Amino acid sequence: MTRETWAHHAMAAAGGFFGVYALLTRGGTFGSSETSNLIYLVIAGLDGSWGSALVRLGGTACYIAGIVFAVLLRRYGRRRQTQILSIAVDAAACLLLAWIPAETDPILALYPMFFATAVQWVSFSQAAGYNCATIFSTNNLRQFTEGTAEYLCTREAEQLRKLKFYGGTLVCFHLGVAWGWWCVMRWGIPGIYGCLPVLAVPLPGVLARVKV
Repeated sequence: MTRETWAHHAMAAAGGFFGVYALLTRGGTFGSSETSNLIYLVIAGLDGSWGSALVRLGGTACYIAGIVFAVLLRRYGRRRQTQILSIAVDAAACLLLAWIPAETDPILALYPMFFATAVQWVSFSQAAGYNCATIFSTNNLRQFTEGTAEYLCTREAEQLRKLKFYGGTLVCFHLGVAWGWWCVMRWGIPGIYGCLPVLAVPLPGVLARVKV
Protein backbone atom coordinates (compact mmCIF):
# COMPACT_ATOMS: atom_id res chain seq x y z
CA MET A 1 0.00 0.00 0.00
CA THR A 2 1.37 3.43 -0.95
CA ARG A 3 1.62 6.30 1.52
CA GLU A 4 -1.07 8.13 -0.45
CA THR A 5 -3.51 5.23 -0.14
CA TRP A 6 -2.66 4.73 3.52
CA ALA A 7 -3.37 8.39 4.32
CA HIS A 8 -6.60 8.31 2.30
CA HIS A 9 -7.90 5.22 4.09
CA ALA A 10 -6.97 6.67 7.47
CA MET A 11 -8.90 9.85 6.67
CA ALA A 12 -11.88 7.68 5.69
CA ALA A 13 -11.81 6.32 9.26
CA ALA A 14 -11.95 9.91 10.53
CA GLY A 15 -14.84 10.56 8.15
CA GLY A 16 -16.73 7.59 9.57
CA PHE A 17 -16.11 8.86 13.09
CA PHE A 18 -17.45 12.33 12.25
CA GLY A 19 -20.50 10.81 10.60
CA VAL A 20 -21.59 8.57 13.46
CA TYR A 21 -20.78 11.25 16.04
CA ALA A 22 -23.13 13.73 14.37
CA LEU A 23 -25.90 11.16 13.98
CA LEU A 24 -25.74 9.99 17.59
CA THR A 25 -25.25 13.32 19.38
CA ARG A 26 -27.25 15.73 17.24
CA GLY A 27 -30.62 14.12 16.67
CA GLY A 28 -29.80 12.05 13.62
CA THR A 29 -28.28 14.96 11.67
CA PHE A 30 -25.53 13.92 9.28
CA GLY A 31 -22.88 16.61 9.49
CA SER A 32 -20.68 15.46 6.61
CA SER A 33 -23.11 16.11 3.76
CA GLU A 34 -25.48 18.84 2.67
CA THR A 35 -28.15 16.77 0.91
CA SER A 36 -30.60 16.41 3.81
CA ASN A 37 -29.81 19.90 5.11
CA LEU A 38 -30.70 21.46 1.75
CA ILE A 39 -33.91 19.43 1.53
CA TYR A 40 -34.97 20.56 5.01
CA LEU A 41 -33.94 24.12 4.12
CA VAL A 42 -36.46 24.10 1.26
CA ILE A 43 -39.11 22.56 3.53
CA ALA A 44 -38.48 25.18 6.22
CA GLY A 45 -38.89 27.92 3.63
CA LEU A 46 -42.12 26.44 2.32
CA ASP A 47 -43.45 26.06 5.89
CA GLY A 48 -42.51 29.61 6.76
CA SER A 49 -40.15 28.42 9.52
CA TRP A 50 -37.72 31.25 8.92
CA GLY A 51 -35.65 30.68 12.04
CA SER A 52 -34.96 27.07 11.09
CA ALA A 53 -34.33 28.08 7.48
CA LEU A 54 -31.77 30.66 8.59
CA VAL A 55 -29.91 28.16 10.78
CA ARG A 56 -29.82 25.65 7.92
CA LEU A 57 -28.71 28.34 5.49
CA GLY A 58 -25.86 29.07 7.88
CA GLY A 59 -24.88 25.39 7.83
CA THR A 60 -24.83 25.45 4.05
CA ALA A 61 -22.71 28.61 4.13
CA CYS A 62 -20.21 26.87 6.44
CA TYR A 63 -19.99 23.93 4.01
CA ILE A 64 -19.48 26.23 1.02
CA ALA A 65 -16.89 28.24 2.95
CA GLY A 66 -14.98 25.03 3.70
CA ILE A 67 -14.90 24.08 0.02
CA VAL A 68 -13.74 27.57 -1.02
CA PHE A 69 -11.10 27.59 1.72
CA ALA A 70 -9.70 24.23 0.59
CA VAL A 71 -9.71 25.24 -3.09
CA LEU A 72 -7.76 28.41 -2.28
CA LEU A 73 -5.27 26.42 -0.21
CA ARG A 74 -4.79 23.96 -3.04
CA ARG A 75 -4.48 26.72 -5.64
CA TYR A 76 -1.89 28.78 -3.79
CA GLY A 77 -0.07 26.00 -1.98
CA ARG A 78 0.85 22.40 -2.53
CA ARG A 79 -1.59 19.51 -2.28
CA ARG A 80 0.30 17.85 0.59
CA GLN A 81 0.35 21.12 2.56
CA THR A 82 -3.40 21.40 1.99
CA GLN A 83 -3.86 17.91 3.41
CA ILE A 84 -1.88 18.78 6.54
CA LEU A 85 -4.00 21.89 7.07
CA SER A 86 -7.14 19.80 6.51
CA ILE A 87 -6.10 17.48 9.33
CA ALA A 88 -5.46 20.54 11.51
CA VAL A 89 -8.92 21.92 10.68
CA ASP A 90 -10.50 18.56 11.57
CA ALA A 91 -8.65 18.57 14.89
CA ALA A 92 -9.80 22.13 15.63
CA ALA A 93 -13.38 21.11 14.83
CA CYS A 94 -13.10 18.24 17.32
CA LEU A 95 -12.02 20.65 20.07
CA LEU A 96 -14.94 22.98 19.31
CA LEU A 97 -17.56 20.24 19.01
CA ALA A 98 -16.68 18.82 22.41
CA TRP A 99 -17.76 22.05 24.14
CA ILE A 100 -21.07 22.73 22.36
CA PRO A 101 -23.93 21.98 24.81
CA ALA A 102 -26.38 19.17 24.08
CA GLU A 103 -29.36 21.55 24.06
CA THR A 104 -27.94 23.60 21.16
CA ASP A 105 -29.84 23.43 17.88
CA PRO A 106 -28.41 20.33 16.10
CA ILE A 107 -27.60 22.17 12.87
CA LEU A 108 -26.02 25.11 14.67
CA ALA A 109 -24.00 22.71 16.83
CA LEU A 110 -22.54 21.07 13.72
CA TYR A 111 -21.27 24.27 12.05
CA PRO A 112 -17.62 23.32 12.82
CA MET A 113 -18.18 19.87 11.30
CA PHE A 114 -19.83 21.28 8.16
CA PHE A 115 -16.76 23.43 7.56
CA ALA A 116 -14.14 20.80 8.47
CA THR A 117 -15.61 17.92 6.49
CA ALA A 118 -15.96 20.14 3.42
CA VAL A 119 -12.26 21.00 3.69
CA GLN A 120 -11.44 17.30 4.08
CA TRP A 121 -13.56 16.35 1.08
CA VAL A 122 -11.62 18.67 -1.24
CA SER A 123 -8.22 17.90 0.30
CA PHE A 124 -8.62 14.11 0.25
CA SER A 125 -10.73 13.69 -2.86
CA GLN A 126 -8.52 11.23 -4.71
CA ALA A 127 -5.78 8.66 -4.25
CA ALA A 128 -4.14 5.92 -6.29
CA GLY A 129 -5.70 7.42 -9.42
CA TYR A 130 -9.29 7.18 -8.13
CA ASN A 131 -11.78 9.86 -7.16
CA CYS A 132 -12.99 8.85 -3.72
CA ALA A 133 -14.63 10.76 -0.84
CA THR A 134 -13.48 10.11 2.72
CA ILE A 135 -16.51 11.68 4.46
CA PHE A 136 -19.40 9.56 3.12
CA SER A 137 -19.64 6.23 1.38
CA THR A 138 -22.53 6.01 -1.11
CA ASN A 139 -20.38 6.47 -4.22
CA ASN A 140 -17.62 4.35 -2.71
CA LEU A 141 -20.09 1.50 -2.26
CA ARG A 142 -21.17 1.89 -5.88
CA GLN A 143 -17.57 1.87 -7.12
CA PHE A 144 -16.71 -1.17 -5.00
CA THR A 145 -19.76 -3.07 -6.21
CA GLU A 146 -19.12 -2.07 -9.81
CA GLY A 147 -15.47 -3.10 -9.59
CA THR A 148 -16.40 -6.46 -8.03
CA ALA A 149 -19.01 -7.18 -10.71
CA GLU A 150 -16.61 -6.18 -13.49
CA TYR A 151 -13.80 -8.31 -12.04
CA LEU A 152 -16.04 -11.37 -11.76
CA CYS A 153 -16.97 -10.91 -15.43
CA THR A 154 -13.56 -10.01 -16.90
CA ARG A 155 -10.87 -11.01 -14.35
CA GLU A 156 -9.05 -7.80 -15.27
CA ALA A 157 -6.28 -6.76 -12.89
CA GLU A 158 -7.42 -3.12 -12.96
CA GLN A 159 -10.88 -4.08 -11.72
CA LEU A 160 -9.30 -6.10 -8.90
CA ARG A 161 -7.20 -3.06 -7.97
CA LYS A 162 -10.30 -0.90 -8.02
CA LEU A 163 -12.40 -3.14 -5.80
CA LYS A 164 -9.50 -3.46 -3.33
CA PHE A 165 -9.07 0.32 -3.12
CA TYR A 166 -12.75 1.13 -2.66
CA GLY A 167 -13.27 -1.91 -0.44
CA GLY A 168 -10.42 -0.74 1.79
CA THR A 169 -11.95 2.74 1.96
CA LEU A 170 -15.32 1.29 3.00
CA VAL A 171 -13.74 -0.94 5.65
CA CYS A 172 -11.75 1.95 7.14
CA PHE A 173 -14.77 4.27 7.08
CA HIS A 174 -16.84 1.80 9.04
CA LEU A 175 -14.03 0.99 11.46
CA GLY A 176 -14.14 4.73 12.19
CA VAL A 177 -17.91 4.41 12.67
CA ALA A 178 -17.42 1.58 15.16
CA TRP A 179 -14.78 3.50 17.12
CA GLY A 180 -16.93 6.66 17.09
CA TRP A 181 -19.94 4.71 18.35
CA TRP A 182 -17.93 3.34 21.26
CA CYS A 183 -16.58 6.79 22.17
CA VAL A 184 -20.03 8.42 22.08
CA MET A 185 -21.62 5.60 24.08
CA ARG A 186 -18.91 5.96 26.72
CA TRP A 187 -18.38 9.74 26.88
CA GLY A 188 -21.27 11.41 25.04
CA ILE A 189 -20.56 14.74 23.35
CA PRO A 190 -16.90 14.90 24.58
CA GLY A 191 -16.44 11.54 22.83
CA ILE A 192 -15.36 13.52 19.76
CA TYR A 193 -11.92 13.66 21.38
CA GLY A 194 -11.63 10.02 20.33
CA CYS A 195 -11.23 11.22 16.75
CA LEU A 196 -7.94 13.01 17.53
CA PRO A 197 -5.79 9.83 17.58
CA VAL A 198 -7.49 8.75 14.33
CA LEU A 199 -6.44 12.05 12.74
CA ALA A 200 -2.84 11.42 13.85
CA VAL A 201 -2.64 8.18 11.84
CA PRO A 202 -2.35 9.70 8.33
CA LEU A 203 0.11 12.42 9.38
CA PRO A 204 3.36 10.44 8.92
CA GLY A 205 2.41 9.46 5.37
CA VAL A 206 1.33 12.97 4.42
CA LEU A 207 4.42 14.58 5.99
CA ALA A 208 6.72 12.09 4.26
CA ARG A 209 5.20 12.94 0.90
CA VAL A 210 5.63 16.66 1.58
CA LYS A 211 9.36 16.12 2.02
CA VAL A 212 9.49 14.21 -1.26
